[in-house]
Amino acid sequence: MNFQRDIEQAARDAFVYPRNMHSASVFFAGCLAASLCLSSSAQTMDQSYGSQQQPAPTAQAPAAPSSTPQLKLESLPPDPHTPTPEEKAAAEAAVQRAQVQRIAAAMANWGPKASSPGITLTLKEMSREKAAAGTMITYHLLANGFAPGTRLTLLRWLLNQNVTAVLNGIVIDASGTAVCAPPAPASAAPRAPASGTAESGTAASGTAVSNPSSAAAPAATPAVPDCTKTMQPNAPVEITTATARGEAVRVGLIAEDKKSGAAASVVPFPITGEDRGCKLEVVLGARDAELVLIEGNGFKPDVSFTAGTETFGEKTSLAAKPDAQGHFVAAMTPYVQGHDSGNTVIYYQSQACTPTVSFHWGKDSYKAE
Repeated sequence: MNFQRDIEQAARDAFVYPRNMHSASVFFAGCLAASLCLSSSAQTMDQSYGSQQQPAPTAQAPAAPSSTPQLKLESLPPDPHTPTPEEKAAAEAAVQRAQVQRIAAAMANWGPKASSPGITLTLKEMSREKAAAGTMITYHLLANGFAPGTRLTLLRWLLNQNVTAVLNGIVIDASGTAVCAPPAPASAAPRAPASGTAESGTAASGTAVSNPSSAAAPAATPAVPDCTKTMQPNAPVEITTATARGEAVRVGLIAEDKKSGAAASVVPFPITGEDRGCKLEVVLGARDAELVLIEGNGFKPDVSFTAGTETFGEKTSLAAKPDAQGHFVAAMTPYVQGHDSGNTVIYYQSQACTPTVSFHWGKDSYKAE
């Protein structure tokens, strides 16, 4: 598994949040088996834009008889390759839907499914303390499966942001806890240049060497700080954060060679509804609940059921068929045209169980607990 491709590339390409996510009023629903299945009422659009026109003939055509009506510009049909405003809006909505789908799928799979085989990562809660910014919760990171001495980078995924590398120089100690590694031993000092080496960067033997001062430097990537800058060697790595109801704390550890890594998440203040062993949970996918994930567990896959959502009296079906383990994940954008906030009820009805759960969404609804 190439963790560089699966995590860092996804952070660049898939985790870019659309602007005004709720403006398209799109709804997505699906189930998670090997990956998140999302469906929507997306409209298709013509893909023939940009086809080339035939070249004009080189020979001059004979003059038309005087009795032939002259072709006027206003009588020409519109260019079939020029998208209408409606088609442009449909194309923009399609791009937005694709972005939301990628975000939802990545969040649903963040954890064991995104981890390298044989490597696990968990968040261990150490303390909770009330503060002005909310309940500050501190976690330690526990991992298994990394090769001894593997130096790791800590990743964080906050709401409405990309996956970000925040700390380097981490290792897993004998107890399985992520700690700050002692500084690497200083490398041997470089040898002095041979006598006669030119200051221009060319060795006396005529072999060209790098001269950073004269070469055009590529665009610099923001440096990830090493843990030794702010931590003592062997001190545990701590994540201290405040979250809203339904907000997940998402972290990851990735090896320096980018070939292995693990991801984990935990929801400190879950939004859940349960009935007879069936459980529905709402997890925020964006601030103000512009996007939410709906996770179900404990459902019987072989019974008939009705699942859906209701907002301001409008009901929408939820294609949330449980898998063989009784699990499903769906995603939705709850905004309703004409309303900037509201409440949505999610329901599941069958003879086996009838859980419901509700959540508040909209302007300024995000508040840390």
